[in-house]
Amino acid sequence: MNRLFKASLLLAFSWNIFLVIGVIANQNYALTRAAGGLFDSFPVGIRIAYLINLAIVIYQLDLLFRNVSRREVIIKIFFVLSSISVLVNAISRSPQERWNAIPATLIAYAFYREMKKNKA
Repeated sequence: MNRLFKASLLLAFSWNIFLVIGVIANQNYALTRAAGGLFDSFPVGIRIAYLINLAIVIYQLDLLFRNVSRREVIIKIFFVLSSISVLVNAISRSPQERWNAIPATLIAYAFYREMKKNKA
């Protein structure tokens, strides 16, 4: 992974973690940038879902930046989920949430590269 892409990917993950923590903590900055921008206060169910999401994001970060054992199927699943995230963010009702498609695209591309690297 070249240095510029790696730095960009770290920024994308940092933004995701910052935003997910904002939802969990019910912070104002996250209200228009997550869950479609539909809430004045995040319900407990959404906050619990985002707590699980935080664990997944940290696991994704670990997969891409450390030499942990990787199964091809996990890389493929994360590529598909990240691609869906790009689409969902891009079509969001919230204009501020649409910007989340940019870091989601970087993350999806990173998993795509890992998928292709594993096949080679």
